[in-house]
Amino acid sequence: MNPQRKSRWQAAIRSAFVERLALKAAAIFFALVLWTVVSAEEPTEEVIPVHFAPMVDSGVVIVGELPPVRALVLGRGRELLKLYNASPVIVRRIQATSATSVTLNLGPADVDLPAGVNAVVRDVRPQRVTLQLRHVEGQ
Repeated sequence: MNPQRKSRWQAAIRSAFVERLALKAAAIFFALVLWTVVSAEEPTEEVIPVHFAPMVDSGVVIVGELPPVRALVLGRGRELLKLYNASPVIVRRIQATSATSVTLNLGPADVDLPAGVNAVVRDVRPQRVTLQLRHVEGQ
């Protein structure tokens, strides 16, 4: 290859990367903004942590930690982002019995999404939780 032709190629490649940097940066910025807006409107599924809040009668306390619960939620990206500020909740009432443990079956219908979130719960994991109970004397 002739040296003059080689230097022309090098100059063309250099100018493609160096010239009009402000315009190229603006084009990349607007492309990223457009991609973000469009992807926020796409339906997507995501696994979201759920706040598990069992309610027990006054004569019973739960022993140990509550198990972590997660839900598979389907909705638009911007709707799912709302769930990180106000997490979904499962509230279950546990009656005072003589048992030392209780097993609860959890399903999508048990998950309460925050107001203003337009999404659907598809699945809950785990689907079954066992809670250890202790009866408080004198109540």
